Amino acid sequence: MQRRKGASYEREIVNILRETIAPEIRRNLSQSRDSGADILWGDYVFECKRRHKLTFVKWFQQAKDACLPTQKPIVICREDEGENLVILRLVDFLKLIGDKNV
Repeated sequence: MQRRKGASYEREIVNILRETIAPEIRRNLSQSRDSGADILWGDYVFECKRRHKLTFVKWFQQAKDACLPTQKPIVICREDEGENLVILRLVDFLKLIGDKNV
């Protein structure tokens, strides 16, 4: 049941990212076998977690461990019945915002 719940949440996030960022974004279907990230897109490595209670520090380390030196770890998570949250390093956030010239 947990695996199904996780896969469902990954598909939900991929659909949101496809609609808003890039239609080519896909789930990493070999993640279970290869211990990789849930979603890979360019320099970004996404871990997607939907749980009853969030413990994102552990998840962020998991995303960092899946990164190559040039990649940036991101955790997308949601408590059951909660809203989606994005967790990334401040330095990566500042670069992202700087790229948008906000």
